[in-house]
Amino acid sequence: MNRLHTVALAAAMLSLMVANPASAQPAANRGMALPIDPKLLNELPEVKGVVSWKVLGQVKTAQVGQRFLPEFAPEVRKLDQQDVKLQGYMMPIATGEKHDHFLLTMRPADCPFCLSVGPEYIVEVKAKTSIKHTYEPVVVAGRLNVLRDDPYGLYYRLTDAQLATGVK
Repeated sequence: MNRLHTVALAAAMLSLMVANPASAQPAANRGMALPIDPKLLNELPEVKGVVSWKVLGQVKTAQVGQRFLPEFAPEVRKLDQQDVKLQGYMMPIATGEKHDHFLLTMRPADCPFCLSVGPEYIVEVKAKTSIKHTYEPVVVAGRLNVLRDDPYGLYYRLTDAQLATGVK
């Protein structure tokens, strides 16, 4: 990253902290408050029968020894090991036209600096069969795993996933 990109990124981060001082606080001090209003981040409409990103965002971080671990709201904990539908944008983690392992995010990944705010807005998806990549939002159905201590820092994993039909 060259100096101009570094300066631009720092300026963008600073403007977010000035616009919303809560975002400058460590995650452990914010409680369940989101660092930025989700309405500003989420372009997806709420869909009946689909778990909302507002629900998945109900996480705070607690320090346990030298580590920071997620503390999920009761509404999120109830989703663990349940069959759910999630709506979001595919973010491939490997090259190719079809993917059986990818990330689902609240925002489209069309800009390297525009990713979701944190791990509460990213779901690792392991699909039953490969799904063709699209830049349009998708709805996927599968078994949600709420991860309490993932080595990669993920909070959510959807397994046995497939494209959902009949949603709109």
